[in-house]
Amino acid sequence: LVKLFGIEKAYQLQEAYNIGTAKGGGTIFWQQDREQNIRTAKVMYYNSNGRRNKDRMSWFVHKRIRADFNYRQCFFGLHLTTPAKPVALCESEKTAIIMSVFEPEYTWIASGGSEMINDERLLELPRLDKVFADNGQHEKWERKTRMFLPEMDISVDEAVNNGILKEGDDILDLYLAREKKNELNLAI
Repeated sequence: LVKLFGIEKAYQLQEAYNIGTAKGGGTIFWQQDREQNIRTAKVMYYNSNGRRNKDRMSWFVHKRIRADFNYRQCFFGLHLTTPAKPVALCESEKTAIIMSVFEPEYTWIASGGSEMINDERLLELPRLDKVFADNGQHEKWERKTRMFLPEMDISVDEAVNNGILKEGDDILDLYLAREKKNELNLAI
C-alpha cells in the first residue's frame, strides 16, 4: 500500500479496513460486522511484489484463539457499509482495499474466496450495487447475488478472453493493466 499510495494513505486504509500484521509477516484481514463486532480474521502472506505467497498457507485467527470459538464469518469490509453509499463486492481482500482508492464512489467489500458468498452474508449488507467476480466465477456469483439484482461486471472475463489478462485474474489486475497501458500511451 505504501508503494502504491504513500505512507499517509496506507495508514488511512489500514485504519479504515482494520488491517493488522501477524508474526512472521502475515497480513491480518479482520472480518468486522456493521455493529463493529470482530467475527474472525484471515491471515495471508504476500511476497514483496504484492502477490500472494502460495508457499505459505492462509489461516483463520479464531482457530488459534480457542477451539469452541463461536465462528460466524462476514464479508471483509462489512463494517464500512451504509445504506447511503453504493457497495461493490469482489473476492480478494487486497483487491477491495486497493480498489477503494481507485474507485472511491463505492464501499468495497470482499468475500474472501470464490465459495464464500451465501444468503446469510448477503443479507447482512445494507445494499449491493456491483459485483466484480474473478475470472471464471461470473455465472456462479450472478446466481448467488441474484436477490440484490446487482450490476454484474464481466470485464475481467472479457479481458481474459481477449488475452489481456491471465486466467484467474480479477478486477484489480484489469485496472492495473489499463493503467499500465495508459502510461505507455502517454509516453509514446
